[in-house]
Amino acid sequence: MSTASSRYTNTAVFLHWLIALAIIFQLGLGWRMGDEPKGAGLYVLFQLHKSIGFTILLLSVLRLLWRLTHKVPILPNTMPQWEKTAASLAHWAFYGIMFGLPLTGWLLVSASSTNIPTVLFGVVPFPHLPFIPHLATDIKSQLHELGELSHSLLALGTMTLLALHLGAVLKHQLWVKDNVFSHMAVGAKTGWAEWRLWLILALVPAVFASAWLYPTPKPKKPQPITMQITPPVLEYSTESSTESQSPQPSTNIQQATIEPSSAQVVAPIVWQVNLKQSQLGFTTSWSGEAVLGQFDDWQADIMFAEQALDKSSIKVMVNLAQVSTGDEQRDAALPSTDWFDTEHFPQAVFKSTNIKRVSNNSYQAQGTLQLRGKVQPVVLDFNLNIKANKATAQGSASLSRIAFGVGQGEWAATDSIPALVKVVFNLHATKK
Repeated sequence: MSTASSRYTNTAVFLHWLIALAIIFQLGLGWRMGDEPKGAGLYVLFQLHKSIGFTILLLSVLRLLWRLTHKVPILPNTMPQWEKTAASLAHWAFYGIMFGLPLTGWLLVSASSTNIPTVLFGVVPFPHLPFIPHLATDIKSQLHELGELSHSLLALGTMTLLALHLGAVLKHQLWVKDNVFSHMAVGAKTGWAEWRLWLILALVPAVFASAWLYPTPKPKKPQPITMQITPPVLEYSTESSTESQSPQPSTNIQQATIEPSSAQVVAPIVWQVNLKQSQLGFTTSWSGEAVLGQFDDWQADIMFAEQALDKSSIKVMVNLAQVSTGDEQRDAALPSTDWFDTEHFPQAVFKSTNIKRVSNNSYQAQGTLQLRGKVQPVVLDFNLNIKANKATAQGSASLSRIAFGVGQGEWAATDSIPALVKVVFNLHATKK
């Protein structure tokens, strides 16, 4: 144990400012994450937030060990006892924050239903808390809520304590004019002219704001969703004579091409998808818990005629970065390289090659799906109803995520997430 001195040791000073600036940056990063849209950018910020948080935890362990083996500077005799007591309580409250914020974050991540691994700064794998990932789903959910609430309250407490701490520093530096500030600011003198004071006061908001400068992948702008459907067959009457007569359509049409030798002619028209009523998503499970996902940005170009299936076609384009499953961490992970890898493969595209009627209004579309740079055959089953100027369609397709490489590394295993995923859709369209 060392003897007391007029200031903290150089090691203590270095750890103090490093941890302090890291916590301030974390507060700004957490604030930014609350406004960041779901997608690859949010996932990158989550990983950075976790990396810095665990770094703070490790540095705090070193800081505490150093504190327990070295004497702290003696507070000035001019300070009343209540102020010394308050300073001591604030001192240990900061230790509580230095450990509490990372530990509650660790609990939050470990109890998450997504079970997303942590890799410090993209290099060093960091484990979850022991046993928690294997607990029952309801217990994990309760622990996750506890970790989330505690983490948020500690963040608010940190901002409050920092404001009080800076206020106390200003009081001792500018009005009381004792040597308290010099305990952690080596060589500092009392008074308004001390440059170290103004440097620190400038660094606090600058470091907080710098969290918004960290680069992340930008989400793509949504595109309008339209659907084209060919109307039912138009019938024309013809007579066997040497002089052809003008064809008479049996239904109202916008455009038609007349072919004297043909009994039926199909002409496409445009339909508009009702975005409020139409959905495109998928169903799977994660660690035994059912997961329902939905894509928020997609397009469908469909050419369809019930009596001309050989001319019909379906093409669906999906923006994979715009996906939601009801869990923020899971939503942030899906666009990453382990899953959809939207930075390199922003879209999934389904194209039909053959459409056939199964029974009544039931159909089957055989085609290919392009996902993560891979193309695999997919069969789409759907029911279609066309009444007057409205069309509705519901259907699904089962596909193997493993075949497309969705789920890399430890996620390639099917013990937590099955290989089979069902894509589902419900379309409502009106004649444009």
